Amino acid sequence: MKQLTDITTPFDDIAVTQTLPGQELDWLQQLRQQARAQFQRQGLPSKKVEDWKYTSLWALSQEAFTHEAAASQLDEMRCSQVALLETAYRLVIVDGQFSAELSHLDGLETGLTLEPLSQAFSKTKSVLGQQVSLEKAGLNALNTMLMTEGAYIQVTANTNVSKPVELLVINTGETDKLATHLRHVIDLAEDAELTLVEHYVSLTDNSVGLTDVISEVNLADNARLSHFKLQHESLSHYHIATLAGKQASSSVWHTNNISLGAKLARNDIHSQLLGEQAHVTMDGLYLVAGKQHVDNHTRIDHAVPNTTSEEIYKGVLDGDSHAVFNGKVIVHKDAQKTDANQSNRNLLLSRTCEIDTKPEMEIYADDVKCGHGSTVGQLDEQQLFFLRARGMNETSARSLLTYAFAVEVLQRISDMPIRQALSNVIETRLPRGA
Repeated sequence: MKQLTDITTPFDDIAVTQTLPGQELDWLQQLRQQARAQFQRQGLPSKKVEDWKYTSLWALSQEAFTHEAAASQLDEMRCSQVALLETAYRLVIVDGQFSAELSHLDGLETGLTLEPLSQAFSKTKSVLGQQVSLEKAGLNALNTMLMTEGAYIQVTANTNVSKPVELLVINTGETDKLATHLRHVIDLAEDAELTLVEHYVSLTDNSVGLTDVISEVNLADNARLSHFKLQHESLSHYHIATLAGKQASSSVWHTNNISLGAKLARNDIHSQLLGEQAHVTMDGLYLVAGKQHVDNHTRIDHAVPNTTSEEIYKGVLDGDSHAVFNGKVIVHKDAQKTDANQSNRNLLLSRTCEIDTKPEMEIYADDVKCGHGSTVGQLDEQQLFFLRARGMNETSARSLLTYAFAVEVLQRISDMPIRQALSNVIETRLPRGA
């Protein structure tokens, strides 16, 4: 069987009985019905599906998730403590529900729309669902039939948004086994520019829950989006995410995906370069330990001539953790003058961790410059000896070398406040020396 049929949570029934936002919109109801029919056909993918070969959703399928969150007691002080950025427009979602009280949406500059999706479905008809396929094995259909909240971001032509936007998604742990289905829609018009941070965090160490999120990006001619994602949810949490975008001529999309938390994390990231001179950067860093499992699937489609892409994913694995990287770059027929580079590098800190890495390139044009590769290794014993010979204890030496390996991904971030904020979070995950 290519699907898991024994699913404890009655997602299909919930789609019928739960009051979902946007029910007055016929086009949205039709989209949800299509998604429900597709989910009934395919369910959750099993490991017999090629793209899910190394990632099992069996444990997720056996969880009895709830979709009704208790009223949260989260206050402004605690929210500010977990936020990544001090100076930013901030839209806060707590246990799947938009919080106007904790969000910072006052004084939005001209040309920027930032609203909770539950209040903005009527504005999204032309863009919602345009970046993802309901037929693709995964949670696209499930998300579409049950999406209740998220963010709608629209930047008008020739607008350079001066402050970053932080989408802060908090799981308080106050509702056990809470499932949230989120959809973010990011639409940048011609010559628009935005910096965006998606931030997912749990307030308790071992709360069980599911974050099912899709982010759809549409970049018009010459639009520029710097897009960061930080995920450090509970080590008992499930995080299934899709990030998909289409890019017009001369658009630039910088993505940086950092995975630190969750029991199981899956990230599907896809860019379609549809206009000449378009560029995408896909960077990622995953730090996992214990029994954590992280799976990153990326895809870049060079559909037209004169497009460029650059991708670096790095992983640090410890304990009994398992990581998967599958990166695919497709250079379509007639996409001449494509320049694409892809790299996946992994550092193994224990004998029992495991990495499955598969960088791929499919090239159907002949005048291109493309390269890809992957590495798997351990800390250099000579470097460890050098540091210890100069008085550093072993834990501190390992921490320093591990950080030096990971820091390349951060150094590619040009926004210094965001780089420093992410660096501060990552340092807390490294072994601590005396």
